Amino acid sequence: MNEQAVVVQGKLHGATDAVVFLPPAGSVASPFFPVGEHLPQNLPALHCELPGRGRLAHDTAPSSVSAAADRWAGDLTALLPYGRRLHLFGHSLGALLAYELAVRLETHPQFTIAGLSVSGAQDPGSTPRTAVAAAFEALHRGRPAGARDAGDEANWLAQDLRMRRGHHVTRRTVRAPLALFCGDSDPFARPADMAQWASFTTGPLLGTFTFPGGHDYYVSGRAAVATTITDLAARCRGPLHTPTRPTHEGVDHDG
Repeated sequence: MNEQAVVVQGKLHGATDAVVFLPPAGSVASPFFPVGEHLPQNLPALHCELPGRGRLAHDTAPSSVSAAADRWAGDLTALLPYGRRLHLFGHSLGALLAYELAVRLETHPQFTIAGLSVSGAQDPGSTPRTAVAAAFEALHRGRPAGARDAGDEANWLAQDLRMRRGHHVTRRTVRAPLALFCGDSDPFARPADMAQWASFTTGPLLGTFTFPGGHDYYVSGRAAVATTITDLAARCRGPLHTPTRPTHEGVDHDG
């Protein structure tokens, strides 16, 4: 039986909201645990990890972006009780993964997708060339925690980039409010490069949030990123869905 590909940081009991972090390419364990440490107690973090590596090495690696999103959607559905607001945050390749996860979870009555925050990535309809370059730069500048050696990292990165190159979106829109995150010196995802994300949601644009640093700005800016995520979650707290259970159950802000 497969382990859950979602790691809980904080306490879910009594929490109506949670942040779901989606990993960048080449990641073995979530690089956002340090960000999660700065979130308030009433905002636990759920870290999605890719099967086939690290603690999930015995699981089959996903063959596509869609397969990865399907796995996480299933695990989150099994993990969380009904009536939860989820705030998705994905960086680089994780931005595409967050979008695809939002597509799936918005059709599920169990959740309210209260926000979609995408970071350091062009929109899903863009050519994957920039995503490839950004992933390689991120690998060399800050290797993911828990990796066994550079050979493993290179293999995982190559797998993830193949998934990105092979993914085709249907340009289906989600309903979630959208926030754009980027580093002020990231050559791969400047604010103007991310503007087309707005065409992938019918929800409001909450703003563009720029932080000091390059593609991996969140490594040194963890507290500022966590504060912005916390503020956005507070802004996006609307009424929860009340579905019927199955009977079988340092920041610059532009915009």
